[in-house]
Amino acid sequence: MEENNNQQLIDMAHGMQEDIKMKMLEMIQQAASPYDILYEVANFLEDVSAERGYAQHIIDNIHTVYGIALKEKKPLEDEIKDIEDRADRIRKSLESGKFSDEENARMDFAIKAHQRKVEQLKALL
Repeated sequence: MEENNNQQLIDMAHGMQEDIKMKMLEMIQQAASPYDILYEVANFLEDVSAERGYAQHIIDNIHTVYGIALKEKKPLEDEIKDIEDRADRIRKSLESGKFSDEENARMDFAIKAHQRKVEQLKALL
């Protein structure tokens, strides 16, 4: 009886999550960056676990440990792109003219802080 249950669990695991298994295989065959594969798996795990923020936590740690601490190029470039994208979104909000002078000043400060961070990270490349 226990043997049937074990086989059932094994069969279930082999059939479950086929999408992520195939996605990983496809990414490897396309020579995707191992970091991009990890990002994909982290996003998948967040979705199936319903643990909001899990993927971003993993990505942030990869950027910090492998990028900033170990100075690996890909995570540094990914972090720079993320920061530049955020700065662009803030810049677009600022340019919309929909906010008060105080809010505009805060957005301008945020843009400058993003620019400083990008310069800091680019110096590590």
